[in-house]
Amino acid sequence: MVAAVTKAHFQTAALAVIRFAAFLSALFASTVALAQPKLEEFYDKEYGYSFQYPAGWRLQHLPEGEVNRDIRATLQGPNGSSFMAIVEKNGAKNAGKDDVAAEARKARVEMLMSQTIEQVYKTVAANIKAVAMTVGERSDISNGLAIKFYISTLHQMPDGKPIIVAGIHSFPFGKDYALSFIMSAFREGTPAEEQETLTAVFNSFRLLGERPAAGDSVKPAIPDGKKN
Repeated sequence: MVAAVTKAHFQTAALAVIRFAAFLSALFASTVALAQPKLEEFYDKEYGYSFQYPAGWRLQHLPEGEVNRDIRATLQGPNGSSFMAIVEKNGAKNAGKDDVAAEARKARVEMLMSQTIEQVYKTVAANIKAVAMTVGERSDISNGLAIKFYISTLHQMPDGKPIIVAGIHSFPFGKDYALSFIMSAFREGTPAEEQETLTAVFNSFRLLGERPAAGDSVKPAIPDGKKN
């Protein structure tokens, strides 16, 4: 069952990432002025997750249908930054919380992180025509609700403006879908204040019933790992 779920996950992920790359291409030509308004929250009742964002940012909720089966919401931030919430139907339920031993679960997380880099982030790199991709952090942040991990990558672009693409990927226990919350932002030209706002939005992603915890917070940093 694990193999079947994983295969289905990456088949749908590839389609979603192609749409994501097209979305990025449109966004990078535009900017949104960063204000300091109240925070608003997007809550997807059907799939049980939420995230917060400044009220002045552009949010688009995309209902499921034949044209769009994976992308649930897009969020446009300042200086061409963007976020996307993706739901990937597996066709079979993820393992339950107590179905896999700790060591086996750790091995599965490592496998999923490696496959996500190959199937998702390298697909992004190809579709945005990056000349090189560097893998930075990859962290297991699983909890009692889901297998969950974080990945950051840096994409070198032909125009010399590197793009950071980072994501939080969740496989809720006992559900038949996976959730991804992916951020993209230019490495250069983003003021420190805006970087803090982007990090806060990124870390606000939560599953239903999940509480903020220091160990779950990550800061999408400039990757310094090997090139892929």
